Amino acid sequence: MPSMTRQTANLILYRQRAGLEVFLVTRSIELNFLGGYLAFAGGKVEPGDESIPLADGLDTETPELLGCAVRELFEETGILALRGTTAAGDELKKLRLELLGDGGAGRFFSVMREIDARLEPGTFVEAIRLVTPRFSKRRYTSTFFLLETDDEPEILPGELAAGGWWEPAAAIERWQRGKLLLAPPVIVILRQLESGIGPGTLESLRSSPETFEGSGLAIPWGPGIELLPFHCPPLPVTLPSSTFLAGTRRFVIIDPAPTGKKEQEHLLAAIENRIAGGDRPEAIVLSHHHIDHVGALDAVQERWSLPCWGHRRTAELLERSFDRELDEGDLIDLGDSPAGAAGWKLRCLFTPGHAEGHLAFFDERHRALLAGDLISTLVSMYVGTPGGHLETYFRSLEKIRSLDIRLLYPSHGMPTLDARGLIDRTIKHRKKRIGQVLRKLEKGFHSVEEIAGEVYRDKADSRLRPLYERTTRAALEYLVEHEQAGKVAEDLYETG
Repeated sequence: MPSMTRQTANLILYRQRAGLEVFLVTRSIELNFLGGYLAFAGGKVEPGDESIPLADGLDTETPELLGCAVRELFEETGILALRGTTAAGDELKKLRLELLGDGGAGRFFSVMREIDARLEPGTFVEAIRLVTPRFSKRRYTSTFFLLETDDEPEILPGELAAGGWWEPAAAIERWQRGKLLLAPPVIVILRQLESGIGPGTLESLRSSPETFEGSGLAIPWGPGIELLPFHCPPLPVTLPSSTFLAGTRRFVIIDPAPTGKKEQEHLLAAIENRIAGGDRPEAIVLSHHHIDHVGALDAVQERWSLPCWGHRRTAELLERSFDRELDEGDLIDLGDSPAGAAGWKLRCLFTPGHAEGHLAFFDERHRALLAGDLISTLVSMYVGTPGGHLETYFRSLEKIRSLDIRLLYPSHGMPTLDARGLIDRTIKHRKKRIGQVLRKLEKGFHSVEEIAGEVYRDKADSRLRPLYERTTRAALEYLVEHEQAGKVAEDLYETG
């Protein structure tokens, strides 16, 4: 397990009625990680979870995971998976409220011992383990347990907004129509459970890769959109950069990102997997020309002789011709939507500022924006000279801010439901940096290098100094254009 991840335990709570049903909870929209998504009950392992009381003869190498599973299940649904206690009904409800108000796993299991509750063998069956991809600021190694129950969960308002029983196929169908937000691990698991739980189900779940990275598989996220995060070195430090596969039976490859041979092979394998399943790649589509978006362009073209589409200025900067030049308002036909509706398209948006030929792509049917490098949930997006232009960048941000975006996919970082909030925070941060540059000018600093050193004093990585200087030049350019810096700034910009 990656050392940088935190462990979680999650419950695939299920029952057999007319068919298989699983219990999904709706995470509160205010949560920082996957807020607003449907997920399985569960949460982070806490100190004290390892003190779970075990029945005589039961031994386990992961008491902390089992303890977390028991505690989170009780806290989130009111279902107590421990046996032996006579406590039931209203007594358990009262106990649940008391323990929620007096948090801590140690306290929880101390009370469990007081009521003589123990974990019996075979209660939980470990089914699958999944690791959060590298593009997330918060990463978890999540262990999912199967648990059959006849009890009815009760959701208390707080971290969870609601909960309900779902047939796996019905949940997937609603997600494909854009009516549900399902966390990617839930999509993976529900697809495995669509035909019910049979003799091979557990083996199939356990054979799934812990992480999609390097597996040759793409991460399902929204309807018809899969992504593959790669580590690419556009800068002196590496940054996860995503390639997107958009479409179902026919699909386009947006930004073949990886520069390294090994990661290029992973991308080629993911495309091959789609082709093996009967899907057909139509074209390579580029948001812009930077190396962490075109690193595997030649490798993909050589394998399948696919046409390449992008903005005219991107073609010029790459010194190559495109099979189709894209611009504002152009449509990319994806055929039928995941739900089977005809006329599914991506609309091109010309969004320069980070790069001169930058495009974003809007899926109006599902209100999803593939934003490229216009904005990021992982870092502050680089806007520097040459090629970058802050006033143009702000106009592009305002353009996408006017859209009715439900889900925004950045090339760097996790998709987000909070597109407008992210845009507002990005503009605020960028203008704060511009203000810092102006104040350094007013204090008499007389070189780009000096100003950048002061403004980015909080950034310790010296390898990024050239980038800080280029962003400082872009800020000086902005100040000159807005007549906020006077002749001093103009001289700095022209001679720096």
